[in-house]
Amino acid sequence: MSEGQNSTLISNSENDRRDEYLAKWEIAVLTSILFVTLFGNSLVLVSLYLRRHRGRRSKSTRMHFFIMHLSIADLLTALLDVLPQLAWDITFRFQGGQVMCKLVKFAQPLGPYLSSYVLTATAIDRYRAICHPLSYCGTTFGRSKLMVYSAWGLTLILCLPQAFLFSYQEIKPGVWDCWATFTLPHSEKAYVTWYSVTVFLLPFLALVYTYSGICYEIWRSNSVSAAVEHEKTTKPMRFLGRIRNPLISKAMINTIRQTIVVISLYVISSSPFIGCQLWATWDPAASSSFFFSGPTFTILSLLSSLTSCVNPWIYLSFNRELRNSLLDYFCRRDEYSLAYDRTARRSNSNETSTGSSFISRLSRYAGSVIFRS
Repeated sequence: MSEGQNSTLISNSENDRRDEYLAKWEIAVLTSILFVTLFGNSLVLVSLYLRRHRGRRSKSTRMHFFIMHLSIADLLTALLDVLPQLAWDITFRFQGGQVMCKLVKFAQPLGPYLSSYVLTATAIDRYRAICHPLSYCGTTFGRSKLMVYSAWGLTLILCLPQAFLFSYQEIKPGVWDCWATFTLPHSEKAYVTWYSVTVFLLPFLALVYTYSGICYEIWRSNSVSAAVEHEKTTKPMRFLGRIRNPLISKAMINTIRQTIVVISLYVISSSPFIGCQLWATWDPAASSSFFFSGPTFTILSLLSSLTSCVNPWIYLSFNRELRNSLLDYFCRRDEYSLAYDRTARRSNSNETSTGSSFISRLSRYAGSVIFRS
């Protein structure tokens, strides 16, 4: 049901019927994914903003910069991929016309591409920080920004073929939809393979390489630290006056755990859909099987967007500073509201006491007048 699925199902466009029961569930799931993704990633961006403006001590780190762009990528997935697909599923046939068809198809893979390449940039940055710390310390924040901005540029370039392949066309008499057109004999296979390689396989290989090196370096560092501690206990005089500086800090290990969880979810959610896309493209009999005509392929299509709504909660669970920024802000607001309520109650009580004393004086004065008369 995403851009890749529409391209592989173009040969079956003569079928103008769909499973309405499955479509209702798909609409419900897409709606839930959309709102959870928007809420969660907006919460992460707000926490990053609050942390940055909380004080001079809260300077932006490289990891927070990567998290910001990963959240932006997930927001783009929700707004430019999930939302148009939701509208498309509601109407069944694309209703936007030629220009909107090309714009939607250009924008739909933007979020997945950006998420893949920002994750790759994050992995490269962590790899250099842990496996090559001396050279990493000499680099500036600008190098990390350059990698992220390069990911943005590469993403925009890789989305361009969508605008040329897809068009608003008449797929059967009186039925118009946004479909891909492949004129050359093997162009569909080439495009789906190229998309799968660029959006998933190349980033996946880079992630495997970098985090294999990171895990090995952490294991080696822990082995060295254990050996040093053992020698320190057996020969304490040799270590008098020496300060032990850990090679890898706990904060860095926590960051690595967070990124590994995000990458694992990315691989789990993306690999089944990409594998099914390649199978459907290269196996002529695959598209006629029950696997693709039934609900299984639709479920896998929805699963590919699941990572965008789960990622922000991973960021918040692993980053205490982001959680504290939100808690401090909302607790402070509560304190302000409580203080305002106390002040209001105090002023109301003062006004009440003042008014009651005035009324009592007035009643006494009125009573004396009545008594005299």
